[in-house]
Amino acid sequence: MTKTSEEAFINNISSYTSKYYQNQPISVWHKLPISRRSSVFILLFLGQLGELRVLLTKRSSKLRNFPGHISLPGGKADSGLESEWQVSRREMEEEIGISVNNDILLKNYGFVIDHINILPCYLSRTFSAVRPCIGFMNFSDINNLHHHKIINLNPGESSSIFSCPLRDFLYPASAANIDPLESLERNSYKVKWGGIPWNLRSYTFLQSNQNEVPWLKDIDDLSASDLESSLEEEEEDNQIDATSKNQQLPKAKRVKKDLSSWGRLGSRRHEETDEKIYDVWGLTANILHDLAEIVYSENQSTINREIGEEELIYSVWHYGNQMKSKQRSEEESKLIQSESVRDEFGFNDILPRTEFNKLKQIYKL
Repeated sequence: MTKTSEEAFINNISSYTSKYYQNQPISVWHKLPISRRSSVFILLFLGQLGELRVLLTKRSSKLRNFPGHISLPGGKADSGLESEWQVSRREMEEEIGISVNNDILLKNYGFVIDHINILPCYLSRTFSAVRPCIGFMNFSDINNLHHHKIINLNPGESSSIFSCPLRDFLYPASAANIDPLESLERNSYKVKWGGIPWNLRSYTFLQSNQNEVPWLKDIDDLSASDLESSLEEEEEDNQIDATSKNQQLPKAKRVKKDLSSWGRLGSRRHEETDEKIYDVWGLTANILHDLAEIVYSENQSTINREIGEEELIYSVWHYGNQMKSKQRSEEESKLIQSESVRDEFGFNDILPRTEFNKLKQIYKL
């Protein structure tokens, strides 16, 4: 690898000690029902310039939650016996075809995935506890990788895949900000969710990227066929609905599925240049920003803010009596729709005042 290799920064990840709710030795993840336990895999590897890169996917537009968004491979636990690592590796194999078995990866592709560390839980907007598992692709011979098809996209889960430099997510940072390697725009705002301070971050990248690694450039983008399938399914549903009502339909008309209720799509065109870009935002952006700060901090003791939402999740579960079952409660549904308007339903409506005020102090940094 080049002299500019960032591989040494992996040590900062492995030495990071996660802080859990109320200084407990294990994560709140293990207290929650199985249906509320989620895990994502942050797969890091070295790019052609020696930079640490992270693998990201665009979710299929046919998915029920966050369709068309940029995300990390991952999903929900299937049983109480699955660890965070097992959930994230299983889901990564289902979504993009990277085997859970390191022996198979080494034999067929010449690399293994080293398990480096796990970050504390993050609270998703759909009230799941998400644990990011961090792994590193350890190649035995990177020069031969372009001859192999490492990635195999599952069209029902992911429509495209790409990578970007982890360092580009180091914005904003406690130290002086560094110019991005590839990111076109980086934005960060403090907002409120149900009265609790929240970070809204966005990082955009060109879809046509000359720095992309060869073994990702050859992966077919399924976005077009994904959309076609979505339109055909909607057209078919309209036909079935009309038939059940004994109505005669005119010639089938395809209607584009409205995905805007979940926020900005992960793939769009730049407003000024009209170039195709990826927009990494929301929970994925927050997780990668926090990881970048951990990785590139000279002294981790200078990170003086909360990483993840362990305290919030515990409070919602323990004091608010939420996240107790598979089905979302009425209160959770209200909070999902909550904004920062004063008279709306907020976390203060389910938590004791002292607990709510404590959480506001914790997350205001």
